[in-house]
Amino acid sequence: MSYHYPHHVGTIRASSPDRQRVSDLVSRYPRVTDKEAMEIIAFMRTGRHLDIRLLTSDDAIRPNLDAFIADHKTAFRAKWWESAAVAGGILVLLITAWLIWAAFAEATAALG
Repeated sequence: MSYHYPHHVGTIRASSPDRQRVSDLVSRYPRVTDKEAMEIIAFMRTGRHLDIRLLTSDDAIRPNLDAFIADHKTAFRAKWWESAAVAGGILVLLITAWLIWAAFAEATAALG
């Protein structure tokens, strides 16, 4: 058995949808179906940062992308649960820092 063949690592899933397809969809933006618009939104919300950066830096499609984002801005807004998760994470971080500070203060008082 050779390690040069990919059968031992399983199948590699292609990213869905890919950047080139979304770029083609955005380039013909006002003339896309609702399903294709959802495909663009899904890519923009869940795609890899590098792919999104490459898509948004393409000057040829930038006006269409700006128009798409302006027309679908409700799809790109933060959801209430995303905001709650960020606030909860900050609260957990502050409580953890306070508990660590209290533990060090108590340990210092016990030593001194």
